[in-house]
Amino acid sequence: MSITESSNAAEIRAVIEDWAEAMRQKDAGRVLSHGTEDCLVFSLAPPLKASDAGAGELEQWFSTWKGPLGYRLQDLEISSSDDVAFATALAHLSGEKQNGDKPALWYRQTLGLKRTDKGWKIAHQHESVPFYMDGSVKAAIDLDPTSQVDWDAPSHPPMAGVVAYLNVENADATAKFYSRAFGAKEEDRKYAEDGKRLIHCHLTINGGALMLNDPFPEFGIPWKPPEGFVLHLIVDDANFWWKRAVAAGAEVTMPLEIAFWGDYYGQLRDPFGVTWGIVAPVKKSD
Repeated sequence: MSITESSNAAEIRAVIEDWAEAMRQKDAGRVLSHGTEDCLVFSLAPPLKASDAGAGELEQWFSTWKGPLGYRLQDLEISSSDDVAFATALAHLSGEKQNGDKPALWYRQTLGLKRTDKGWKIAHQHESVPFYMDGSVKAAIDLDPTSQVDWDAPSHPPMAGVVAYLNVENADATAKFYSRAFGAKEEDRKYAEDGKRLIHCHLTINGGALMLNDPFPEFGIPWKPPEGFVLHLIVDDANFWWKRAVAAGAEVTMPLEIAFWGDYYGQLRDPFGVTWGIVAPVKKSD
């Protein structure tokens, strides 16, 4: 490393450390002072890209947290030329939300910087988490720098077809109800760092897969009432599946009867608001 590169790295590190300290203190003006006017942000939250948030937006996000934030960068590495630089690190964000939740996660942080007449400024922020390659396409927010993942031996082979992934109010209770009502078999579950919410629950129902997770509003995944879709179960014995689901507590919204196209068909709503269709061919003995 040349003397110039070493000097640049020291200046850039000081900028990044002050930016991180401003994040910890929830000082929106100080955070934004380290960015260029046209700073491009690829954050964990939607949309795919955005300009740097204004002070009002950043202060609004800061206001959702109690006290200072836990924010630190690990394994910070800096590469620079005379006018351009980039830095990579693993970032850890933690704290207590106003509702009492205490989220904590590791993610990847990349910063692009430019030298300006006011010193080094952040021109680009890129945040990301990996996702599991086991067919679930689930964000791996349960990882930390010591985590080991054996990609050569996934827990489940890739699944064909379309797989529904439901964001439900209580994934644990939903999974237990689906076991009683539809004979669901639980294949896998992973908890968030709070030890309560599920970031992933894999069920098998009637030979098909169904995925569940709890809402994570702090990461842009709030709960919304389910609407506009029906989960169809195509079965051999409609009456058996129907009676079991109703006995478990499903609400009848469309009676089970022979439909105009010739199959048995009826609809149920489970206690979590999801609509199910029970479909079965009419047997000659019927």
